[in-house]
Amino acid sequence: MNSNVIINFNEQYYLATYNKQSGYYELELVAPSTGGIYNTDITFTNFIGEKYEDTKKVQIWAKEQIKIETNKVFMWIFDYTDFSVKNIVEISDYEINIDEETNANTLINILKSNSTKSQDIIAIKKNNVVVYWGTIKDIQNENGKQVYKNTIRYITNIFNQKIKLEKENLIKEKGIEDFIAEAIKDNFISNIDAFVNKKYLEVIVKTHTKKQISVSNVNNGIYNLHTWMTNCTQNYDIVYDFFIVNRKLVMTIENKSYDKELIDTQAQAISNYTEVFKTDIVSKVEVLTSTNTYTLYLLNDRTTTTDMNDINRAEGKVETVFTEKYEDAVQKALDTMKSNSYNHNITFNLYDKYIKVGTPIAIKTKESIILDTYISAIKITPGKFYKYTCGNIRIDFIDKLLKERNR
Repeated sequence: MNSNVIINFNEQYYLATYNKQSGYYELELVAPSTGGIYNTDITFTNFIGEKYEDTKKVQIWAKEQIKIETNKVFMWIFDYTDFSVKNIVEISDYEINIDEETNANTLINILKSNSTKSQDIIAIKKNNVVVYWGTIKDIQNENGKQVYKNTIRYITNIFNQKIKLEKENLIKEKGIEDFIAEAIKDNFISNIDAFVNKKYLEVIVKTHTKKQISVSNVNNGIYNLHTWMTNCTQNYDIVYDFFIVNRKLVMTIENKSYDKELIDTQAQAISNYTEVFKTDIVSKVEVLTSTNTYTLYLLNDRTTTTDMNDINRAEGKVETVFTEKYEDAVQKALDTMKSNSYNHNITFNLYDKYIKVGTPIAIKTKESIILDTYISAIKITPGKFYKYTCGNIRIDFIDKLLKERNR
């Protein structure tokens, strides 16, 4: 029996070959596309069948992609009925606003394309990278001029429609992402009324976030899908990305709460950094339901309790909210408590770095405090700086209060 060495690297198995000249076992590994530190599991079996196992770490350096800057920005216009390309125009004077929380408009002036119309889908590329997906809200012309003003909203507004609440159980049984995907498929892809279907649209669910919640914006069994999708970004880090694959518009839905981008205010090219603290907190939430009342209290260590007599209760204001089902009351109370740490209170300009809306980030302040938040809005102009607005800043409000009292 011959001795051998088997290597498990990046979920692939390799058999090493013994080199008599060097006295080592050698092999060629296929490097992963993403750099980082990878575990390598090694199994050595000697000539009498004894096995020895070990794990070594291998550093993979990813080759930096070459970035070709042309300083040109192009807008691709797709027909909303079949996703065919209608026009490609270069734009030079623009202000792109990506802000789902306020549903901000983007205004772009172009020479009118006779075929461009409301609801058409647009993609804006800067240095050959798509920085904005949108849908045309309306097109206006003043005094017969050649320039036409296009009012555009972020692409998720293609789902800005009131629909019937169905399959709500998916939120608890499979995940928020699955519920949203099914709602899109049932109403926009596989609708019984084939005339309204977007056959070019494909939805892929990448994560499954189960929550004991119900859709919050329901009235008489009807809700606005786009509003609910935005709520899920704000409260549960659900992010929507769009790509073109084989002439189809592919939409992915995933929870990115654990995939954070680090922003260091001391090390990166940041300007106009503004930070505002607030100490107004909700320390008690009463959730009224159709049957009973559920009450949750905030403690000084930021945990919660249902014990009214707990000696560690935090001071603050009382909030009363309503949810139809008592089983949803716990999550409703927790979501209300989140308002203690969710605020639009950081804005900054970052040089030549594009971060997508919804991306979770950790901001390291000049005081070396780490604040967890996400990108809630972006403003893109012809300059090199991107202006970012943060939402849902998770600040330790209790510690802030105690510090102020100690002063």
